[in-house]
Amino acid sequence: MPLILILSLVASQDTSFSYHGFRSANLSLYGMANITSDGLLELTNTTTFQTGHAFYPSPISFKNSSNGNAFSFSSTFVFAIIPNPDHSIRGGHGVALVIAPTRGLPGGSSSQHLGLFNYTNNGNPSNHVVAIELDTFKNQEFEDINNNHVGIDINGLTSNISAPVEYYVDDNSRVASSLDLVGGHQMQVWVEYDGIEKRIIVTLAPINATKPENPLLSLNCDLSPIIYKNMYIGFSSANGQLVAKHYIVGWSFRINGQAPKLDRSRLPVSPLLGVPQSGGKKRSKFFTIGLPVIIVSLAVGAIIILISVVRRKRQFAELQEDWELDYGAHRFTYKDLYIATGGFREKELLGSGGFGRVYRGVLPTSKIEIAVKRVSHESRQGMRELVAEIVSIGRLRHRNLVSLWGYCRRKEELLLVYEYMPNGSLDKYLFGQPKVTLCWSQRF
Repeated sequence: MPLILILSLVASQDTSFSYHGFRSANLSLYGMANITSDGLLELTNTTTFQTGHAFYPSPISFKNSSNGNAFSFSSTFVFAIIPNPDHSIRGGHGVALVIAPTRGLPGGSSSQHLGLFNYTNNGNPSNHVVAIELDTFKNQEFEDINNNHVGIDINGLTSNISAPVEYYVDDNSRVASSLDLVGGHQMQVWVEYDGIEKRIIVTLAPINATKPENPLLSLNCDLSPIIYKNMYIGFSSANGQLVAKHYIVGWSFRINGQAPKLDRSRLPVSPLLGVPQSGGKKRSKFFTIGLPVIIVSLAVGAIIILISVVRRKRQFAELQEDWELDYGAHRFTYKDLYIATGGFREKELLGSGGFGRVYRGVLPTSKIEIAVKRVSHESRQGMRELVAEIVSIGRLRHRNLVSLWGYCRRKEELLLVYEYMPNGSLDKYLFGQPKVTLCWSQRF
């Protein structure tokens, strides 16, 4: 909800005051407004549909008695709006600096009315209220430009002029900074009325920045017919269904002159974003519930991926022993042989021998047909004998002997890769097809 600063006129033409914190301040407080033990002026807490008002206790003379013209005046204040950590979206309606005929703004409603007006008197010229709103909720009925803007209101909540929260860094460049009214950070606002030029000027900047040369808002407006001679000045704020804590950290004001500068080193520290003022350990649901769930989910996902990778590596893991260094034949990867034989499917089975089964395969890269003898640890032939076979047969080269092209060693298996013979073995060629008669050239 916007925080509203209400200006009240007093009898003196040189009224001036400044507050660096409010621990010993004599202010008139209404609604939810209170002064914390840290010296902060807290206008609203986390109670829904409530308002908070704080006024300088004495009326201030804002007009010249002889001609009825409004005096020049200026005010500056530092504020902070802390969102409710239990809400995932923005809360509150904002805060405003206000000049009003009475203290407390009787009849001011919560929510979109910022504690200033209500449904019946909003926009009524008889209000005689001037407010500088820091609005954090977009209300279509008041033609708000967004949910993060500054506006000048005369007798109603439809701003005479408004602008998004930006500030000028120097005379020639305008920085659309990432300032967020509900960001939990302290910001400073300067409000000035020139009684000669009849102009209201509003400037805003982060607490650690100097006052910009160019203002955020400038409105030509004669306040003489709008305000009474004696008025009150103060702040107004309100919450709706969604809430926020609205704080004023420091404040100064002067009639007919520049408001006293605020010494930032003397200002109290506003509560940290998302941390209760009591200093407890209450944290947002994202950190207490959402973040742990995300971390656990990522950890489980990483474990599943790791297990999958390890299993795949184990599936194609190969062994290499000292005797292999003495064998010059080509070593095939298990993965290539697995793909070549279609995972050692039964349809690719060529036959079974005394110590293994033989599969037909096609190498994935070269597309060359091969025969793969798959020998397991259950073979009647020991590993040492197999080694002897590899060493002896691998070194033989004869046109009537099947060539041994290479091997693969995996876990307890030994896989031997031979040249593929389309006609099979001689016995199958002779006896597996009885109608075929070999000629003498085929037999020899």
